[in-house]
Amino acid sequence: MAKLDSEILAVLPTPRSQQKWMTTPGIAEALRRLGIEITYIKTVQRRLEVLLEQGVVESRRAGNALEWQRKEGASGIAAKAGAMMTFDEALALQLLRQFAARQIPTLVSSALEGLFDVARERLARGAIPEGRRHANWQRKVAVIDGGFSVVPPAIKDSVFQAVSQALFAEQLLEVAYRPRSNPEKKSAPHVVMPLGLVEAAELVYLVAKPPGKPVPAMYRLDRMESAKICVESFTYPRDFSLSTYVEKERQFDFFPQGEILVALRFAEAAVHAVVETPMSADQTVEKREDGSVTVRATVMLSDRFHWWIRSFGPHVEVLEPAKLRQKFAEETKRAYELYSDTVQTNLGL
Repeated sequence: MAKLDSEILAVLPTPRSQQKWMTTPGIAEALRRLGIEITYIKTVQRRLEVLLEQGVVESRRAGNALEWQRKEGASGIAAKAGAMMTFDEALALQLLRQFAARQIPTLVSSALEGLFDVARERLARGAIPEGRRHANWQRKVAVIDGGFSVVPPAIKDSVFQAVSQALFAEQLLEVAYRPRSNPEKKSAPHVVMPLGLVEAAELVYLVAKPPGKPVPAMYRLDRMESAKICVESFTYPRDFSLSTYVEKERQFDFFPQGEILVALRFAEAAVHAVVETPMSADQTVEKREDGSVTVRATVMLSDRFHWWIRSFGPHVEVLEPAKLRQKFAEETKRAYELYSDTVQTNLGL
């Protein structure tokens, strides 16, 4: 970035300034008062146009004059990036903002806000074919959850900011939480050690534990009435690993009971789901003459596994273990009883 550009940005007002806009002659005069030699106002005008193209300033017309304003956060690294940022870098920043917004600590994301804005402007103003291709990429990619789409519950901004900041700074957090078992009960604040944030199926969870307690618990952020950062910090436990908690202990499978060997028979209509995406690395598939398959695999027995089996409805039969087969037999009987009157009517009984 040219030295004059930095000096112009230093005198430009922002949306929070008392005087929110300055004309080009006004900017030139402000620079002269700082001892910066400005021979021609057109020189300032040309540099402002460059900054506008880089996306770090805004302009508006006031009568016959142009007025200028520095974008919020467009200073420091963000201002420098305007001149240096490639289309590849701008696209990477925009995708980071689009797909990982909740994984960035709020303090960090606030500090990067100006950089994100510069990246957006860089792509939006990409006049050459390369720039247009980069800008169009965001409209060509999407991430969706594999389950049934639901409206996610709202999380209070103040709650998310406090949780994110406390987790980042390793400070104790006081939360007022409504448990699922009694959502109408007035929640009493209690203090926890924030250990991790996990986003699963449209819901955001805080993994935390009260000081002195050995086992972490999961708290849904939308059930938090309030969250307040405490003055006290804590030492992050060396024996806790969020990746182990999620991937090996499978706590987000909900009520994991340990690994078991299961045998399931899938009807022909559902074969692709289990063959193309195996349940485990040791899965075996035995094809049958009627087009169905018998699948054996080692899985984590949990509520999530039960939900997965139920999603196949009549296209799956639990063969082993016997206890699991009995559970689904009882569930199927109860489900039949819910619809038995409709079935009998259709059969003319």
